Amino acid sequence: MAGKTNIKQAVIFWLITIGYMGLIFYLSSQSFHLPKLPTNFDKIVHIGIYIPLAFLFYLSLNRSGINRYVFLAAVLLTLLYGITDEFHQSFVPGRDASFGDALADFTGALLGSFAASFLKT
Repeated sequence: MAGKTNIKQAVIFWLITIGYMGLIFYLSSQSFHLPKLPTNFDKIVHIGIYIPLAFLFYLSLNRSGINRYVFLAAVLLTLLYGITDEFHQSFVPGRDASFGDALADFTGALLGSFAASFLKT
C-alpha cells in the first residue's frame, strides 16, 4: 500500500486522528483533582496518550500516499501537537505547562511511530 493513495482510507484515518486530537484537547481542558500519585506517574500517562497519536499520524500519512520520512513526520507532528497542548494547558486553571511533560509526549511519539513502522502497510 505504501506509495498508493486510497482516498477513502486516508480520509477515515485522518478523521480518527483528528478525533483523537480533539479528545486530548478536551482532556487537557479539564481541571483534575486526582489523589496523590507516585512521583512522575503523569509522565507515564503522557507517554500512554501520545503513543496512539503518533501511531495514528503514521497511518494517516501512509494512507495519504506519503512513504518517505513517514516516521520522522509522525514524530514531529505528534511533538508539535504535544507542545501546543502544553501551551494550551498553561491557560487551564489547575493545570500547567511542563518541559518534562513535553519530553514524555516526545517519548510517546517515538514509541508510537516505531510501533507503526512495523506494520505492513
